[in-house]
Amino acid sequence: MPRLVSTASACAGVLAGVLLGAAGHAAWADAPASPRSRFAKLDVFARALAIVEQHYVRPVDDRALVDAALRGLVQDLDPHSSYLDAQEARLLREEIEGAFGGVGMVVQLARDEQGRIYLDVRDVVAGGPAAAAGVAPGDRVVRIAGKPVAHFPDLREAIVTIRGEPGTAVAMTLEHEGERRDLNLVRARIDPPSVEVEYLGDGVGWLRLTTFSDDAGAEVRAGIARLRKQARADGGPRGLVLDLRDNGGGLLLEAIDVVDAFVARGVIVRTRGRGGVVLDEARARPARTERDLPLVVLVNGASASASEIVAGALQDHGRALVVGERTYGKGSVQSPFELGDGSLLKLTTALYYTPNDRLIQASGIVPDVYVGGLPPGTSEQDTRADLPPEREHFRHLRPEDFGKATPTEADQPAAVRAAGDDHQLKVAVQHVLAWDKVAPRRRRRRG
Repeated sequence: MPRLVSTASACAGVLAGVLLGAAGHAAWADAPASPRSRFAKLDVFARALAIVEQHYVRPVDDRALVDAALRGLVQDLDPHSSYLDAQEARLLREEIEGAFGGVGMVVQLARDEQGRIYLDVRDVVAGGPAAAAGVAPGDRVVRIAGKPVAHFPDLREAIVTIRGEPGTAVAMTLEHEGERRDLNLVRARIDPPSVEVEYLGDGVGWLRLTTFSDDAGAEVRAGIARLRKQARADGGPRGLVLDLRDNGGGLLLEAIDVVDAFVARGVIVRTRGRGGVVLDEARARPARTERDLPLVVLVNGASASASEIVAGALQDHGRALVVGERTYGKGSVQSPFELGDGSLLKLTTALYYTPNDRLIQASGIVPDVYVGGLPPGTSEQDTRADLPPEREHFRHLRPEDFGKATPTEADQPAAVRAAGDDHQLKVAVQHVLAWDKVAPRRRRRRG
């Protein structure tokens, strides 16, 4: 894929991100020259453009007409192929670099019960202007720079308005539980970390990867090193939860590097183009590999693209247990083609496949252990719900009278308690601890 940079991210708004990366970090492909025979087809377009410019009832902006035509050129291809004007292309480049001037919010376009459009605040970057002003997940942005959110053509246009040069200000109106407040936030350089790390106790670490931006792989390795040090007091690490929930993707090279941190050899991901032809195949390298650390990967319906590449590769290699919900299913490769005026075409050029040749596109990654709502096609089944347990009988024999009692929910390990009310994380931690219990027995049997 010479001089093409392929996307590994979902295009479901800024929450999911729109980041690029693959064959070269800085390459932006130029559009190939059209064959001479195609110029005849352009004559129809040129005639239509001239007619609109000369005869439409009002004067028109010829640049806007061409932009609209280019958007129409790709709008029926697939949801991830698109035309980006110069301003939108600049926003994309900022996301690739992982740093930009903004207020530090992760937002998603949403609609309330009355049909009113707003920006749902899904996350807030620690230390950013929004966090300093008390903005929190669950808040609703209803106005930006004096305009209702509904007045912006799409989410990208709203984000372009929120972002700007550090030191400049942007006015916003937020709602929370029906109460409104006006904020005037001074933009700052936002460089959110890709990785959050927390030691939960009992030798279990939690590593949340929020996006696959530059150096995400290195941050994952550094996070594991930190957790190893913290686990020494508890006899060393017993396992790791790699949390990819709500991670919409990012740089393909970083996704490959994350898998490479846990897999010593074999295929990580394949890309196939027209006719199923293999265009590229990334393979693991044995150096600096965490081969024995028990690993649980946590995913949900917003885990997309690069997240699915990682989850699928670790699942295929039997290196991790995947816990959570079926993932988003964005398994297509986008390559940007520069058009010479700062604008670009972002075009789907291939599809991603896991090491076992499972197609990710529209299929997603199905977890080994489903944790969430009830899986599709299932229902809650009563299993002798009317039978009270022995411990509720007024004359039951108390187990503590006969020796060590069986642990109850109140006796959960510290790592499980540290997961708090996060049910998916709690189940993931339980599986890490169970893996650690079973692994020594398996090793003894093999010996």
